Amino acid sequence: MVNLRKLTISEDGQYHTLPDGTEAYSARFDEVLSYHLVENEYQIAPVIKGNNAFHIGSDGKAIYKSTFNRTFGFYCDLAAVVDGYHWFHITPEGKAAYSERYDFVGNFQQDIAVVCNKEGFYYHIDKSGKPIYKHKWHYCGDFREGIAVVQHSNGLSTHININGDFIHSQWFLDLDVYHKGFARAKNRAGWQHINKDGKPIYQQYYASIEPFYNGFARVETFDGSLQIIDESGALQRELRSSQSNDFASLSADMVGYWRTFTIAAAAELKIFDYLPARTQSLSQKTKTIEARLYRLLSALGELGLVDLKAEMWELTPKAQYLTSEHPKSLRTAATEYRDELLERWYDLVTLMKQDVKASDIFQKVANNEEHTKKHHKMLRSYALEDYQKLVSNLDIECNDTVFDAAGGDGTLALLIQNQFPKSNVILGDLAPVVKSSEFTNKTSFDLFNNWSLKADKILLARVLHDWNDDDAVKILSNACDSLHSNGVIYIFEMIREENDFSGSLCDLHLLTVTGGEERTRAQFEALFDKVDLYIDAEINQASLITIMKLKRKII
Repeated sequence: MVNLRKLTISEDGQYHTLPDGTEAYSARFDEVLSYHLVENEYQIAPVIKGNNAFHIGSDGKAIYKSTFNRTFGFYCDLAAVVDGYHWFHITPEGKAAYSERYDFVGNFQQDIAVVCNKEGFYYHIDKSGKPIYKHKWHYCGDFREGIAVVQHSNGLSTHININGDFIHSQWFLDLDVYHKGFARAKNRAGWQHINKDGKPIYQQYYASIEPFYNGFARVETFDGSLQIIDESGALQRELRSSQSNDFASLSADMVGYWRTFTIAAAAELKIFDYLPARTQSLSQKTKTIEARLYRLLSALGELGLVDLKAEMWELTPKAQYLTSEHPKSLRTAATEYRDELLERWYDLVTLMKQDVKASDIFQKVANNEEHTKKHHKMLRSYALEDYQKLVSNLDIECNDTVFDAAGGDGTLALLIQNQFPKSNVILGDLAPVVKSSEFTNKTSFDLFNNWSLKADKILLARVLHDWNDDDAVKILSNACDSLHSNGVIYIFEMIREENDFSGSLCDLHLLTVTGGEERTRAQFEALFDKVDLYIDAEINQASLITIMKLKRKII
């Protein structure tokens, strides 16, 4: 390699200097970027002057006649440029390296570059402009050590090699390239380092982590402490102690009901429907004592639900979900959590000491028409939030009979019908529930009695988590009996991670309210095995809910 003097950018960013600080040339530009070595022989830098962008040599002179809207550094002897709305790469002679044009191109690394086509799909090309594999991604990053991060349209990311093949079967909410054998990876529980099998190299999770440097990495815990860990996850030293106050944190946890009752009171008074408004006007509309209403509004401000600007109370974005007309309104949920759902928590100590089954809340709700409407309006909001992104991934075929078992007001059934209009979707639930539903193709049924229909696809959306193992097996058995040959059962549930506390409070809520539980994958598989079912595939869109596609085992 030729030993060239390194040229650096001047303090004002308008030219380059030699190592001794003197000017490398007399020309001046509006902006200059760093020099890059080309063909191991000479240095080239991107510059802008007026409306023209181009490249210069170490003498400050343009190395070709063409100009562009933007120019970037040379990597692997090619540079990214923008000409109008088109991105591509050029040679040191200013010529296009290939004929294709893109909406974005990255820099070449290991003779491979990221590009984004006009349809918004990302993939990798070689120096001749040809894709190095067939797949297109929602996003992808540069290759390092022959491995790159790619992101699926569902928001999850994994690793591929230069042939476009997966190097492991794991998917993550966020992901980094490998550095010295390990990559940073994030799931719902937090960040970990993973090996090239996609497996974590230790059990704990962190709020943030750095790559390993000579066997050690700096990490931040969820309580704000900074630590150094080794490659086994063992703590080596603490750089900063916890930033949380355990006494204050515990005290705040014990008075969590303050939030529950504050939000429920505001929802019952329909405060969020009347905003923006001044306190006096709001007091009149809600028929409340003005001074006390101000105190309630202030508490809502502490919760980040309202803001006060020029004596006018306004909604924050989060509070939109507490208005009555929002498609995913949680207004009825606020009062549900304050009333009977809260009352059932009083039995938690008894449930710890005695193996008693919670009374059937679903039958109790169904027996009260007004309660049925409120309860299922709450469930509808959660269904819209969790299911909309998932249904397009179901393999429902033309003329399939699809049974949404215990489908409530039919929100999921309607999503399925709209996505697959040539299918025959049937909603099933307790008689008072389906009576109140606007979904037209419906039938009354009981999960625990024989189902009087046959279906190609059966949906059990957040059904199994409401029941104990014995009841869940009975539901699955009835579903199997109602399934056509070669039929499929789709289970919509949150899957708890092994050796992880995430979802434990929700699990405790189910114990107190329905007698059910949130399960791990192993627990689900144990249930399915009892009725000769197995998980054929899983669908997840970076949400709490995973769809498990079940098929019958071949005996």
